[in-house]
This record gives sequence, C-alpha cells and structure tokens, in this order.
Amino acid sequence: MKKLIFTLSLFCLITAAFAQSCNTGVANCTVIPLSAPGLAPVSDSLPPVIDGVPNSTTIHFQNYDTLTFQGHALTMDSLQVLQITNLPSGLCWATNKASNTWGNQENGCILVTGTTWAEPGQYQLDILINAYTTFPVSPLTTSAAIAGLYYFVRVNCEASSPVNPIDTTHETTTDTILLYSAAPYNQTCNVGIHEVNQSVNGLSVYPNPFTSQAEVSFSSAKAGVMTEKITSVIGSTVYSNQLNVVAGVNTHTINRNTLSAGVYFYTITDGVSTFTKRLVISE
Repeated sequence: MKKLIFTLSLFCLITAAFAQSCNTGVANCTVIPLSAPGLAPVSDSLPPVIDGVPNSTTIHFQNYDTLTFQGHALTMDSLQVLQITNLPSGLCWATNKASNTWGNQENGCILVTGTTWAEPGQYQLDILINAYTTFPVSPLTTSAAIAGLYYFVRVNCEASSPVNPIDTTHETTTDTILLYSAAPYNQTCNVGIHEVNQSVNGLSVYPNPFTSQAEVSFSSAKAGVMTEKITSVIGSTVYSNQLNVVAGVNTHTINRNTLSAGVYFYTITDGVSTFTKRLVISE
C-alpha cells in the first residue's frame, strides 16, 4: 500500500482572491484505472493549451489507500475535490461525479474545458480537498499541494510554439496561491480583436469573517451583467444573484440570511472569467 505523508495544517484553506475556479458540473469523461494513486498523465505529457483554441483535456485520478498524519497511520475512506484554482482564465473543470468524491483507491477523471487567451506559461493548479479518514478530526481540509500532489497546465500562443518542459522548481506548498504564471514563456501572442482582458480587479469582502452582512467591492473593466453566487465547501449553490455592473468601482451588500456559520466561497463571473473569494460566516 502506498502512503502519502501529509505535512498539512487542519486549518489550511484557500484564500486566493482572483483564482479561476469554474466548475461546470458532471464531466463526460472516461474513467481509466491507474496503476498507482495520484494524477495522470504527468504534466510533461499533457499537451499545452493553445490560446484561442477550444480545449478539452482529461486528467485521470486514483484516490490513495493509506496516509500518515501526525504519526498516525490512517485509512483513506474517501477524498473530495472542493475547488480547483489557478486555471488559466476561460478554462473550467468538472469531474465524473456530481459529488466530486471518490472512495478508497477509486479511480476518477477530471475534465478541463474552455478557451483561454491567458499569458503563455505554466500554471500550477491548486486543488482544495477534503480527506475523510479514521483520524478523530475528519475531514482534513487542505490544499493538495501541501500533501505534495502537484499538477501543471501549460499555455502556448500557437500549436507551432516550442513545448517547454515543466519546471518543477516552481512548485509551491503555500496555502495561499494567487493567480500567476509560475514560469512565463518568451512568446508574444498576436491576439488582435480576440484579446480578453481581466474583467474584475480588487475583489474584496469586508468584514470577513462576518456575522450578518458584508460589503463586496470590486472594479470592473466594463459595464454589463454579471452573476454572483455563494457556494458551500461541497459545491452546492446556496445563493445566486444577477448584478448590473458599471465600469469602474462597484460596491454592494450581501446578507447572511439563513446560512449557517461556516466556510463558503463567493464567486463572481461575466461568463468568461470567474473569480472566487473565501467567505467565513461566524456565529
């Protein structure tokens, strides 16, 4: 049995304000059994995503059997993917299960789809998980990177661009990973009228944690209609609303209403780019 040594904190949650986290539901991908736990193919074997070209990439997955945490040998009952962030803007993810949950040594697949005009380079995905084990405190919520599980997506200007090898020296195990290109490529894309600019900047929620209501503030590059929603850590939408956005600074209030105390995710999207902020509601 292969052991995964977790060097994690129980309270390690993602706080990336601008990380792409676009989930499209249940994926139409084929599950292929792997010979060992982890993700496949290795990042170097995954073809680069090409700017402006619709992408559909399948990443295969096998859950772990056992792990060691704080000196305790634990059996992995199940593992749940909560969020996948730091995807190049325009790309979304989905798994073969509505619950995004797999049992002990169970195989699954993750489908990455969409069209991006992101800066060429390699992007380290940050995967937020719940690990359900025999540990007295379960689940353990952490970034997969803290557990040593990394995955990269490369973006190229065009199919004829050089395929750079993955630079693993840019691996990071920090619990806060902002949207970034860990290793930018020396490529200049001729995107012309297709260029997609980041539509939202400075997304903030204050106070956070909050008890009854909080103020959401962000700057938009253009006027239009955007969708805001709040989801639970298991991906269920508990609040959704359409916003009439002006070009410039936008501020409005969100109310707790009947939501229980706990951790949630606030998301705003214009249909192309999606930005997520962690929320904490206290008693």
